[in-house]
Amino acid sequence: MAGSRGLSLEGNSPSGESNGEGPGDSQQKCSRFIKGTSIEKPSNQDGEGIVAMFTHPLCVLCICTPLGMASHHLGWDAPTTFWLNFLGLVPLAKILGDATEELAANLHNDMLAGLLNATFGNAVEVVMMVQTLRAGLIDVVKATLLGSVLSNLLLVLGCSFFFGGIVSSGANWTETRRQSQLEASKTTKAPRLSTDFEVVGEKVQIFSVMTAMLNMSLLLLSCLSMSLNTIFFTEYYNSGEDMEDVVLAVSRSCSIAMMIAYIAYVFYQLVTHRDTCQEEVGDDEEEPTLSTRASITTMVIVTIVIAYSSELLVESLSEVVRQMHIGRHFIGIILLPIVGNACEHASAIRFAVQDKPGLSIGIAVGSSTQISLFVVPLSVLMGWWLDQPMDLNFGSLNTAVMSVGVVVVLSIVVDGSATWLQGYLLISAYYCVAVLYWHCPDKMNEVS
Repeated sequence: MAGSRGLSLEGNSPSGESNGEGPGDSQQKCSRFIKGTSIEKPSNQDGEGIVAMFTHPLCVLCICTPLGMASHHLGWDAPTTFWLNFLGLVPLAKILGDATEELAANLHNDMLAGLLNATFGNAVEVVMMVQTLRAGLIDVVKATLLGSVLSNLLLVLGCSFFFGGIVSSGANWTETRRQSQLEASKTTKAPRLSTDFEVVGEKVQIFSVMTAMLNMSLLLLSCLSMSLNTIFFTEYYNSGEDMEDVVLAVSRSCSIAMMIAYIAYVFYQLVTHRDTCQEEVGDDEEEPTLSTRASITTMVIVTIVIAYSSELLVESLSEVVRQMHIGRHFIGIILLPIVGNACEHASAIRFAVQDKPGLSIGIAVGSSTQISLFVVPLSVLMGWWLDQPMDLNFGSLNTAVMSVGVVVVLSIVVDGSATWLQGYLLISAYYCVAVLYWHCPDKMNEVS
């Protein structure tokens, strides 16, 4: 995803000493932050890069991953297995995102990097979708995919607009750091950087209307496909024909068209209109902290662990519903999307506070576009391959919630500006959706 890349700031010269030149000196190398924090990443050394990746505070939850696997094999109760694997998937999603970012930085090719981020940006959702499809939990798959779209559109974007509209890290934040480095080179004191945030008034954030509206148009296309299939099934359900098979065939045809539209969108964004869709993130080049081989190795290992952990989570889901009396609607639409979107939440808010709303929209709305126009049709085609009746009939309630949510976001981003009040409205909308699905009767089919 375009917004998943870290910020770049200017660092020390290659010799490790300040050369005393101005902030525009091309001899100075830049450093990056560990995703979601203001901790600088070390130089391009695999050992230090791996250590930096795992020193993020969120990685404390990694202890839940082996405990969740042990819980399954030692016969602990299903809720314990579910929650341990649930919490363990959160840092794994963050590590996978960091490894993808490092590999993209090593490519030095915007087109390949964009395709890579588009492919692996929602890898956790794809892995969980496949595992849930294999278990035959079609309704849980639909709920999880819908929840990922709503979480990014309403909660992530709402928090970004809210905090970005009332808090600022200071427009001269980068310049302050550069000056502190120059002062430190003349004294024996360590450089000190003020990262204090301040509440500001009358703040309006401006972003690219064209990029935002392009993503909203794609989301509306996805809503159109889901709505038409749902209405078609409802209208002719009592017609005497086997509508399940008809809707399944229509859904597969529409899914192919949706995936082609997504491929066209990627081609448009990365080839024909690359400069138009490019977001300004600074003039400095980003320096990778992992080699290409280390990045790929990390991605493969983490993906395998995610696949196994998500399989254990799905296996315990039915028992969790029975024992804890939590509806599958709420688990699928509210809880499970947290696993795949935890890192995106922090990154989007961080970019918004640093007055880069275009990158926040690239994370929130861009991720929703990937889910609705790529992962959703992919799930239909994967169901076809696995002989599971996955279709685009998401139900009248789910389709209405998604369509209205897209329209609400469209009304906010249409003018290319955002304030904290608009962010609060999106958060309120997500709260209403969460309350709705908490009280929603669980009519999903039980799986033996």
